[in-house]
Amino acid sequence: MSHTQSKRAGLVGNRCHTPGWTLGDIIDFEEAEQRALASRDGESELHEDRRALSEVCPMQEVSQDRRATLFRAWLDVVRIRDSRLFGAGFDSVFGVLNIASWVIGLALGGFAVPAYLAYNGEKPINITVVFFGLIVVPWVITFGSIFFSIWLRGTSVKGAVGSTLAFLFSRFSREWKESWKEFTRVLKQHGRRITDISSWLFFSFTQQIACGFGLGALGSILFHVTAVDLAFGWESTLDVGAELMHGLVTVIATPWAWFWGSGVPTLDQIRQSRFSYLSGMETISVSATRSWWPFLVGCLVSYVVVPRIALSAAAHWMFSWRLSSLDFTRTQDSALMRRLRGPRFQTEEPSRTGHLGGTAEGYVLSFTKDGSWNLLLGEGLDYEEEYVQKQVENVLHGTIQRVARIEVDYADGNGQVLKSLASSEDGVVVAIPADTNPVDAIAGTLHAFHEASPSKDNVIVLFGPQQQRQDLWRRWLREKQVDFDVVGVPE
Repeated sequence: MSHTQSKRAGLVGNRCHTPGWTLGDIIDFEEAEQRALASRDGESELHEDRRALSEVCPMQEVSQDRRATLFRAWLDVVRIRDSRLFGAGFDSVFGVLNIASWVIGLALGGFAVPAYLAYNGEKPINITVVFFGLIVVPWVITFGSIFFSIWLRGTSVKGAVGSTLAFLFSRFSREWKESWKEFTRVLKQHGRRITDISSWLFFSFTQQIACGFGLGALGSILFHVTAVDLAFGWESTLDVGAELMHGLVTVIATPWAWFWGSGVPTLDQIRQSRFSYLSGMETISVSATRSWWPFLVGCLVSYVVVPRIALSAAAHWMFSWRLSSLDFTRTQDSALMRRLRGPRFQTEEPSRTGHLGGTAEGYVLSFTKDGSWNLLLGEGLDYEEEYVQKQVENVLHGTIQRVARIEVDYADGNGQVLKSLASSEDGVVVAIPADTNPVDAIAGTLHAFHEASPSKDNVIVLFGPQQQRQDLWRRWLREKQVDFDVVGVPE
């Protein structure tokens, strides 16, 4: 899937400056983040990305509350090397739809009015029918779009929204149509992230169509009253008097009656514009039939155009606010942040239990020997799986029953492993390189393993350690209250 080159991060001096997020950026970021954390080549690619970013965006200047800045700059770097990302094209399509919504609305309004204003002189144009068609029906559609926007944010439709978007947008080009399956997978998989944002965009589109409809209808009505001698009236089978009709009209005309008196038909005009087939057109006053069009214009301006402009502006504001307040504190975001920033652990930083780099005196191993184990292999182990398994069995004096690879600093990326641990009575042993620095994201992963496993035997095996590294991990585990033993396998 090709990628239209997106706007790149603006780099001013030695500071990292990035443009705002778009919906296409979110789609690309979610996919790029998942690939970086799940791929075996992701670690090396992130290392290269870190080097590219550090030249213009020093990592020490990026605080935790400015993750969006770093992630947006990283996305521009990823887009250069990954042509499969299609978010820029997605934004282009939405830009076209933004303009098309106005055009569609104007066309609908312009062509709908002549159907309502068809007048052959035999009977007046029924103002009640015109009012319902041009004023009431658009509001019914508006409430429907509000309900639909709320429904879009429901958890049960996230995947369906992605699939629907994929189908619609794959129709815009042959290339996207050929890549429809991949397109569907990406949007469906990340539907949870994009629907909360896109629901406001969809609502904005509907209000732009409605506003365009009002403007088109307004222009068409003004043209018709200028070029055609129209006669408006009202009729009803019910016993509705002119007084009741005048009361309703007065209430409806409240927004403009105080400054535009001619926009409200008088009681006499309403009485004289009532039509009855028995009486025919002769009994209707010409001036009374012409008194209704200003009222109709006032209704279109006050109840269609102005409210839709306000609703569209509010929807745009909510859409922009959602983009500017994106949450980048998820587990996978913390994992990506750590890998982009690189090692930042300080062994001499004070903690509740002293200095993490100190000696863990009196440490006693508590796991069961000669037991059975689930071996979880972390990233960065440059050994064959058979070698690691053999070394772990030797140091634990036990037997490995299952082997799985894990994301040690990305708890949400180990769903299948957690399910497997929950159904096993065997202990949990995590094998990682000794130079792996203990960080909060790893604590979250270890907590998840501990809670999922019924066994009380939990061990971390550090490959290639010195005693100081074991002491460091033991102190850190005690600090984080993570119930894991630590043993080492020398190189």
